[in-house]
Amino acid sequence: MTISKICAALALVLQLAMAGQAGAQTATPPVSDMTTGLLTWVKHLNNDVDKYYKPEKGEDLSRHLGDLKEDLQVYMKTRKKLSDSLFRHNIAPGKKDPDRLEDLKTKMSAVMNHMRDVSDLVSNDLRKEGDKLNEEMYEALYGQQPRYLSFLEAFLDGVEVTKKDLAVDGSVHYQRLEECIAQIASLKDKIDRKTKK
Repeated sequence: MTISKICAALALVLQLAMAGQAGAQTATPPVSDMTTGLLTWVKHLNNDVDKYYKPEKGEDLSRHLGDLKEDLQVYMKTRKKLSDSLFRHNIAPGKKDPDRLEDLKTKMSAVMNHMRDVSDLVSNDLRKEGDKLNEEMYEALYGQQPRYLSFLEAFLDGVEVTKKDLAVDGSVHYQRLEECIAQIASLKDKIDRKTKK
């Protein structure tokens, strides 16, 4: 084998390696959308209230639902404000913003705590469903493998995320979170009416 053939082979290997690395960097980040599971769980809570409601737990359940609703609203508004700011200032992907990412994680952790509080006061099936969702969310937030609850969080962590993914993600998450909040408000009203009887 001549030197020129060896150089050509090395150049080809180097190009393939660089292309593979570039492809890995632009791959879609591992996003675990929790809003679908959260909305499903909240709907189950709302629809099955007659199956698990107990008068002696009514006040506690109402209080925890109120806390969950409030913290979900705070999380949703924080997400919307961040997302709007990214688009308004046309911020390019790839730059980390650890403070804002940590703020989102902290707000979601508060939501998860209230989810556990609610789960403790409902039926075994709904408790298991809520606990499983909570574990998945915790793993996405704090697990060993890099995973995210949304493209917004991936963007804030410096991952290459397209503006389209960010826009769709923001819109869909916002709609589902709004529906979650409406379902929780409806459930809290039902619990309050039952408790006052």
